[in-house]
Amino acid sequence: MRASEAFGGWCLRRLASTIIVEGLENIPQSGSAILASNHISWVDPVFLACWLTPATGRPITWMGKSEAMRWPIVGTFLRVNGVFGVKRGQADLEAFRLAEAALRSGGLLGIYPEGTRSKNGRINRFHDGAGLLAIRSGAPLIPVAVSGTERLWAPGAILPRRVRSIKLVIGKPLQLSAKPGERLTPVVVTARLHEAVNALLPDAYRA
Repeated sequence: MRASEAFGGWCLRRLASTIIVEGLENIPQSGSAILASNHISWVDPVFLACWLTPATGRPITWMGKSEAMRWPIVGTFLRVNGVFGVKRGQADLEAFRLAEAALRSGGLLGIYPEGTRSKNGRINRFHDGAGLLAIRSGAPLIPVAVSGTERLWAPGAILPRRVRSIKLVIGKPLQLSAKPGERLTPVVVTARLHEAVNALLPDAYRA
């Protein structure tokens, strides 16, 4: 894992002139937490894994699409860096159990609530899985915003290209307490999460 993180970080430094990371202090030093990010490029998991794990000293378990786990080289890289596959478009109970197990063990879990990459860079609607996991586990839900990676490796492009900058912003954990007269449901939590991630993004990426 450390070797792959170092290699991934080296590649990103070669491709992006400036790499901006803000809010690392919002990731807890111990205990479980859910990192929920927007998704604009398949480079996003590499960016997050190669920066957050070395910076925090904490490995992160990631939920990723099951198809990517079968890709040559990329699939191996993802598995080594703690990614497990999720079958999209259906209720993947096994993936949900793996996610809950990671949180029960006090680990960090990374998730992309959109379920797939945005086609235009703007944040899409979120599925309710992250909200459900937060309610069931009691783990803090931390909004994460990434920008610029869609220019580094555009959808459909065979190879990456150099870019001026990419940026990662980690927000403060959400307060998952119900308001007066409100029932705290996955839909309610997901709406709060979407709003929080949206607020961290540059204007061009917002809904």
